[in-house]
Amino acid sequence: MGYTQVYCFKGGIPEWRSFTYPMEVNATYANLKVRKISPRKLHAMLQENKDVYILDVRPIAYDRENLFIKNAKICPMVFLGDWYHNIPKDRQIVVTDWANKKAILAAKFLRTKGYSVLGILKGGIVRWREEQLPLEHRTIIDGRPLQENRVNEQ
Repeated sequence: MGYTQVYCFKGGIPEWRSFTYPMEVNATYANLKVRKISPRKLHAMLQENKDVYILDVRPIAYDRENLFIKNAKICPMVFLGDWYHNIPKDRQIVVTDWANKKAILAAKFLRTKGYSVLGILKGGIVRWREEQLPLEHRTIIDGRPLQENRVNEQ
């Protein structure tokens, strides 16, 4: 990529703040509220309304179980800025990931772009699985999902 001298602050943002280092907070993102939808509630919504668009924003080379909510589209968070225009604007969107680490950022991003985001899946796929709701296995090749499951292949 051409980057040299890239560093990581070991304690992340919490430690950065503890040292009172300067930090800029995007007020738009900070003020956006995103609803957390329980797995059971989302399952019921999917039974009633097949038009809910499930967006899974897990990383590209996700090395855990390849379990997904049926018909979920995959858009790794790193590609969301490039691929979001392929997500249908006329659909209600619920964003998820494995353990609800990135979903809220993706949901806020989509809301700033004018998308109708119902919310995020509370607890992610981990909680969905714990509640024994239906999942499907997906084939992953070289750490990437098959093309037909990706957002960029509508």
